[in-house]
Amino acid sequence: MAKKKYLTADEVLASYNKRFKGDLIEEPYKKSFVNGVKKTRFEQIFVRVKRERFIEAARHLASIDWPHHTVASGSDIGDEIEILYHFELYPESHGHGVTVTIGTRAPKSDPHFPSLSDVFPAVTPTEREKQEFLGVALDGIKDNRRLFLTHAVPVGIYPWRKDEFGPEDLVRKVHEDESGGSDGLTAIADYNPFPPGGPPIPKKKTEGGDA
Repeated sequence: MAKKKYLTADEVLASYNKRFKGDLIEEPYKKSFVNGVKKTRFEQIFVRVKRERFIEAARHLASIDWPHHTVASGSDIGDEIEILYHFELYPESHGHGVTVTIGTRAPKSDPHFPSLSDVFPAVTPTEREKQEFLGVALDGIKDNRRLFLTHAVPVGIYPWRKDEFGPEDLVRKVHEDESGGSDGLTAIADYNPFPPGGPPIPKKKTEGGDA
């Protein structure tokens, strides 16, 4: 049996630079650090591509080796929303592992992202979280239900958005809701699926709460 070849972080980075040149949001980069008693060296690479080629970027990673998906993160960066998917290449290799983060962005006026659930089915729960907390639509997601927020938090209010106001109103509604909001002990029977097009796009608010 041929010995498995592990690509270095630099080689993985170079493959993305070559294949997606012209469709990168920013120059891909690498971070290295040493951790633990044994001073194990870890390397991370970060790649952000335009959303039109985002699924292709994910498939490219899978073509190198099947990665372990850990989680996805997302943030409001002003006029855009950014989503980052975090993977580990060669987690079984005892020293050859490379952390790979693949991300993309979408404008708040059109907050649609292609779901990676066809490529990596395990991403579905973390994509559901991004829909309800950031107010984005993951087109093609396998499960369109809400995951964490109770019914007392109305669709259209997204806790991770920086342009949302009135958190005190949410606290009051959570405690006064009479239509199925969770008390933290009772399971919610209906997880309130989003419409087929994903969460509605909220109107951007100005400081002070005026629409």
